[in-house]
Amino acid sequence: MYIGTSNIFSQLFSQTGKNTFLATNGTQSSNPNAKAISDLLSGRRKNSYGVEGMRITGRSDWKKIINVSDEMKQHVYEGVKKEFYKYGGMSGDSVSEHNAYYDKIHSYVKTLNAKDRSSATWTVSQLHLELAHRVNQSVKERIPSWTSGQPIPHEILDEIFADDTLLQNSISTISGNKELNMTV
Repeated sequence: MYIGTSNIFSQLFSQTGKNTFLATNGTQSSNPNAKAISDLLSGRRKNSYGVEGMRITGRSDWKKIINVSDEMKQHVYEGVKKEFYKYGGMSGDSVSEHNAYYDKIHSYVKTLNAKDRSSATWTVSQLHLELAHRVNQSVKERIPSWTSGQPIPHEILDEIFADDTLLQNSISTISGNKELNMTV
């Protein structure tokens, strides 16, 4: 059985027994889904949170390193540093700390062009992973029996985080070149 397009849209837009559609001039109806349907019909693709440029289903072109702000690089660095000082390399159990860390990243990403948002998120994630990996290796060089989650003497962490070398080396590694280097 073939169901015509108008029948499908009638079902999508129906609300308490009456049909509501997008007006032909682009204005929205009273239907709470009208904005999402309008965006879909216009070709604008958003993720489930309504952020354009973050929809990655069926794509892999977003997995590339792009330049992100020095402030964001520093934010990631400070987040990794806190994970090691406070939680022995784990993310911790504080929901408010976790949310504050990611809220700042999400706010930053929303300031970028839609086409760069997914890649910026990928870049920040890769930087976080590289930093954590390097710190993890440095700790294990000094304390071979250490495992993630165990406390780390602050003297060791102070030595690891003593200057910006850790951050610069991590940036260079993920970028494969010098274009992401921070201006210090």
